[in-house]
Amino acid sequence: MSVIHILFSLCAIIVAYFILTYSITFLLANVPRRSVNDVPDWGIVNDIRIPTVEGKKLECWVVYPKENANKNNPAIILIHGWGRNRGRMVSRARNYGRHGYTTILFSVRDHGNSDKELTGMSILKFSQDLNSCVNWWGKPVIVNGHSIGAGASIIVAAQNSLVKGVIAESPPYAFLHSLKYVYKPILKWTTPFFLPGIKLIAFVKFRNHSKQEFSPLDAASLITVPTLLIHGKEDEILPYELTYHLQKEISQSQMWTPNGIDHYNIEEHPEYNNRVISFIESNFGSKKH
Repeated sequence: MSVIHILFSLCAIIVAYFILTYSITFLLANVPRRSVNDVPDWGIVNDIRIPTVEGKKLECWVVYPKENANKNNPAIILIHGWGRNRGRMVSRARNYGRHGYTTILFSVRDHGNSDKELTGMSILKFSQDLNSCVNWWGKPVIVNGHSIGAGASIIVAAQNSLVKGVIAESPPYAFLHSLKYVYKPILKWTTPFFLPGIKLIAFVKFRNHSKQEFSPLDAASLITVPTLLIHGKEDEILPYELTYHLQKEISQSQMWTPNGIDHYNIEEHPEYNNRVISFIESNFGSKKH
């Protein structure tokens, strides 16, 4: 076989590899979607659509408590994780509502009934949608995010002075480094084969953005507001030990690592509700005047 034939074959293999890798990345960026049908059953609920980038709209609930409302405190914006929607955060918001806080729950693009995003979602786009929600509200807020939504919460807190506090549950600690943990449950033993291509595709996609716009670890040192990091010790997707890197970078942070809690069930821990309310009220005052 001639050198030209060998080079041609190598080029064909490389092209086929990246086509396959891009197809997998694109597919996983668009599916699956596992919406949760839970809806607010307390307070006064406004079901609206709010603007985000590129002229798109996001489905959003603003829930005002009927009683014990403290209008002097920041509202709490809740952002879900990958493939979920605003319904996923209702159980958390219900706890805040019982304590007199206004809550804002929205679905990012391409999730729930928010506008579609044909090119797929990413932590950068989660952050853009959260930032749009904060700016739409236009008043001080606390952000509470889960998984990739937690990563977006950290990034936006570093960017937007309206964010006065952060509760980040099971956050990815750094991109592109976290990709191997994100894709491993899906790609299994093929992860090492596809990971270089996935990282290159992500690098190209983010090349016009600073790391602070898509990597929580790189944004963390810019955060100057109280931050509660929560990460279950049984997390099977993102190892909880990595979140200590975030804690070291955030000056006003504390970390809770409950036993027996995985990536998805943090809010089911018996101490969860009291922990988050204690964090909020110790930093922003009690709901009582």
